[in-house]
Amino acid sequence: MELKTRQTILLMGSDASLGYLLGRFAEQGEYQLTIAPEKVSILDVTVANPAAIIFLSTDVLDKAQALVTELTSLEVPIIVCSSVTDQAKARELGADACLLHPITYEGFQDALALANAPKRV
Repeated sequence: MELKTRQTILLMGSDASLGYLLGRFAEQGEYQLTIAPEKVSILDVTVANPAAIIFLSTDVLDKAQALVTELTSLEVPIIVCSSVTDQAKARELGADACLLHPITYEGFQDALALANAPKRV
């Protein structure tokens, strides 16, 4: 029998309240939330081998476009916390799913499921 290991979700950006909330949601979903260093590299992401990467805002996602471009080779789902009005911008910046404000546990689970769904061609 194999022991189940908790998958990691990598968090990009700094907002203590939102980070705490997402950490609680991750624990409930049997994930481990890891806050990425400010200057994260593709090697850091590869070593972490995350189930998904959550960007705390479209601004954080926009500032990390060089990393996002490199992430396409790893096929790591990208989720961004955003408002309904920022969804289109988030998609243009490379998000696979949006975690919409107000953030709920159900929304968190839905965003993870959507981000990990097979891509349609």
